[in-house]
Parts: sequence; C-alpha cells; structure tokens
Amino acid sequence: MILKHEIWFEKVGLSYIPCHWKGFAVMGAVILPTLCATFVGQWALDRFGYGSVDWLAFPIFFIPALVSLLGIAKRHS
Repeated sequence: MILKHEIWFEKVGLSYIPCHWKGFAVMGAVILPTLCATFVGQWALDRFGYGSVDWLAFPIFFIPALVSLLGIAKRHS
C-alpha cells in the first residue's frame, strides 16, 4: 500500500506558503508555543537579573522551531 503525501505547503521561491488548512494549523501549532516560550524566557531572565541577555531566549526557541517547521513544510509540499 503506497501512501500519497498531502500537499499543505506550496514552494514559492526559497520559501513555503501554506495552501491548505492543515498548513495553517501546523504553523500555528509551532509559532504560538514558540512565541510564548520566548516571552516567558525573556521575562524569566529579566526577573533573575539577567536583563542584558534577554535576547538569548529568542535564538534558543526560534531556531529549533524554524528547523522543524521547514522540515514539515518540505515534507508536505
């Protein structure tokens, strides 16, 4: 039995654009927790007195989210 891949994203240039409701859902499921984790991480660093490195939470959470979202988009394009 051969399974066909569902097309959730369309490749445009060097990027992927969602073209199905599941593509939008995946983006929301990755972006929303990433933003929440980034804001909480920045808040926690500021509360612990490390306000000068509050930028550190952004790459820690953003890079893995970006890599996973690009992998999902490539798989479903």
